[in-house]
Amino acid sequence: MRILIVEDHYKINELLARFARGENHFVKQTFSASEALKELSSYSFDLVITDLMLPGIQGEELIKKIRETSDIYIMVISAKTDVSDRIDCLSMGADDYLMKPFSVKEVMAKLKNIEKRLEVLRPVFFSFYNQELIVSPMDRSLKYQNQTVDMTNSEFEVLMYLITNPFQVLSREQIINHLGSESEAYDRVIDAYIKNLRRKLNDDVKNPKYIKTNYGIGYQFIGERDD
Repeated sequence: MRILIVEDHYKINELLARFARGENHFVKQTFSASEALKELSSYSFDLVITDLMLPGIQGEELIKKIRETSDIYIMVISAKTDVSDRIDCLSMGADDYLMKPFSVKEVMAKLKNIEKRLEVLRPVFFSFYNQELIVSPMDRSLKYQNQTVDMTNSEFEVLMYLITNPFQVLSREQIINHLGSESEAYDRVIDAYIKNLRRKLNDDVKNPKYIKTNYGIGYQFIGERDD
């Protein structure tokens, strides 16, 4: 999963991040609500783990702002122990509430359960233009005009990132960050991935059906998804 941590206590932030990465989750760390909102406006996440007592904007206000535009899963981990605080957060839209001190093993177990639920909710495949293009996240396969298309792992990751953020212009930096710290991608490598994807989808750069270039900004998936 793609997880955003919002916690101003450095050691707690690092502890959660280290264990989550150990479970193969992609993690972004922030130390204030304002930082978190910037990340949420730029990147796609599956889950937010947040404290309530944060510098500047408090956690409760962060939850409200997130719920204005997103149904992302929100897990609160807070030192506030009053029942009223828990009820208020859940009423605002938080999905779970853990009290400090907490068990990091319990948090990781919860993440596994959330990931399983998200997998069920995700579509089995994406289809575009009356099944001209069919992309299956489960077996990481792609068919174009009924022909299986061979792709590298990185090309598939880039395509899925574009598809799951349709019509959103994604910068090279965002795509690089999505690929994660293990990737050696940089700007020109991303351009090469896009070029390869266009060639494999027979997509005309001047009159694209699938991937549009927004010069100086980034790339945008514009394919018309089947109902």
